[in-house]
Amino acid sequence: MKRKDFVALALILVSVLISTDTSQVVAANMRSFIEAVRRKAPVVYVGSIREVRLLTRTKFDIKARAVVSVSAVMRGPVPKPPEAIVEYSSFDDKTPILAGGPQYQLQPGVMVVIFADSFKNTVPPGYLLQDSREELLQRVETLRDSLSQMSPDQLKSHEINEEDRQIQLPLYEKLCSYLRTP
Repeated sequence: MKRKDFVALALILVSVLISTDTSQVVAANMRSFIEAVRRKAPVVYVGSIREVRLLTRTKFDIKARAVVSVSAVMRGPVPKPPEAIVEYSSFDDKTPILAGGPQYQLQPGVMVVIFADSFKNTVPPGYLLQDSREELLQRVETLRDSLSQMSPDQLKSHEINEEDRQIQLPLYEKLCSYLRTP
């Protein structure tokens, strides 16, 4: 390729990048859509990890299954089931964390908030928070506050609308109330 052709090609690429709508570039990142993932989850529950089993291990990934003792259902079928199953991707010292996730290191006794398709989730959950009750409360409050302050453009970039916000905010309030009580 001649130097002149290369310079012309480089200028065209720079022009295309400059003219690209940056909101579309940002929107390509999965993490930008996380509120839509939480909003679309038909099942949202709180529980604690009762048991963790290793299913398979490769040099790139660990597949594991956790049994969750369900303590409260925020969205989904009632009455609540006594337990839920979550299969997920994990990592450890021998198997490094993958870029792009999601991967979790679940341990018995840890409290979780899970947004999923069902209580028998054989694909990674849509969204999972794990920590102590106090830390979970802080994280849910952060989600609630962030959602309540989103501009119309931010809502759009998270693939939700005002109606979705009005559905999610009471869910976050319900989670906060539950997590505040010992």
